[in-house]
Amino acid sequence: MATVPAVRTTPLLLVAVLFGAVAAFFASQALWPLTALAVVVTVAVLAGGVWLTGRRGSSEL
Repeated sequence: MATVPAVRTTPLLLVAVLFGAVAAFFASQALWPLTALAVVVTVAVLAGGVWLTGRRGSSEL
């Protein structure tokens, strides 16, 4: 199993955490459409990070 240096994954994780915090704030304010949008962006960033990590890992084989 290939490992990915933390330098590559850290920016994506920070963006995901930021949008997760934004989603939590919107939820606390009962702004449900904006909460849904922030959750979708968070999931997309995490999915993109997982996809990029897998792609880089498979190209190192």
